[in-house]
Amino acid sequence: MKIFIKILYWLLGILAVLLIVAYLLPKKYSVERSVYINADKHLIYDLTSNFRKWTLWVPWTQEMDSTAVFEITGMDGQVGATWKWNGNKMGEGIMTATDFIPGQLITYDLSFAQGKYKSKGKIVIEDGDSCKVAWFDEGDLGDNPLNRYMGLFMNKMMGPDFEKGLSKLKKVAEERKSWPRIEETKIPAQLVLIIRDSAGPQTFEKVMGKAFNEVMAFIRAQKLVPKGFPFAIYIKWDSVTMFSVMDIGIPVEWANKGKGRVEVVCLPEQKGVKAIYFGPYSKTEVAYRALDQYCKESNLETTGWPWEVYVTDPKTEKDTMKWETDIIFPIK
Repeated sequence: MKIFIKILYWLLGILAVLLIVAYLLPKKYSVERSVYINADKHLIYDLTSNFRKWTLWVPWTQEMDSTAVFEITGMDGQVGATWKWNGNKMGEGIMTATDFIPGQLITYDLSFAQGKYKSKGKIVIEDGDSCKVAWFDEGDLGDNPLNRYMGLFMNKMMGPDFEKGLSKLKKVAEERKSWPRIEETKIPAQLVLIIRDSAGPQTFEKVMGKAFNEVMAFIRAQKLVPKGFPFAIYIKWDSVTMFSVMDIGIPVEWANKGKGRVEVVCLPEQKGVKAIYFGPYSKTEVAYRALDQYCKESNLETTGWPWEVYVTDPKTEKDTMKWETDIIFPIK
């Protein structure tokens, strides 16, 4: 009996020491990893401010946990957007966006096990010849002694995943730096004057020029006011013969009815993905390929026909490398 009491005292003593040590341990923990990325800060920000694009670089995907189910809610890149997951290996968690500074900062709240474990994270982008991207996670361990001891291992637990994610982010961003700038946007509802026509590679320039001249002549004759840049919507495209059918047009503030080949059409508002391309019209294929890959990687479903918006007037700007063409894929 005496031996049992001695053992009990020893256990109580050890427990007391462990409790004392626990309360001497830091109440908070912080995990930080960083990487230098040779890419534009806006490109990096786009990849990190949109939860749908996190799947391109974070290690927390179905490759890690095939049972995981993910759900994204809210507006991309907006405060309040959430990324939820539940899986046998990853457990249950939710990430909620809390603040954005375009090109500089993303912050979020992280919660596991229905709020039992909480922390705050952020990604900081520092501009330079190569952008420094730092990823942080900070948490309050509270007064629970077990949590205090767990805090000793947070750096080793989370750090490797941060390193893997940043390494993949670097790879993805640097591969994309040769792409034209891509952004998700809205095509506003607009009233347009259009002419539908078709052309092949030898007649394209002539057909487009004739259509735009007819539309502008109609605008002048009717004393209408243009409201935007000239555009073409590609309804049909044959990649072998390079033959296309286009709606060629110009937005206007108001118009009653068309005349001859000119039609008045009201186009509804649509969501879209836009590539801002600079260069000659004959080299736009790089922008189309980039948009196609962007949509596939971001799980965006395209709908309708692609647009080309001709921001630069080639009659006034002779340097083809300064010609801006916005290429838009409408999406659901």
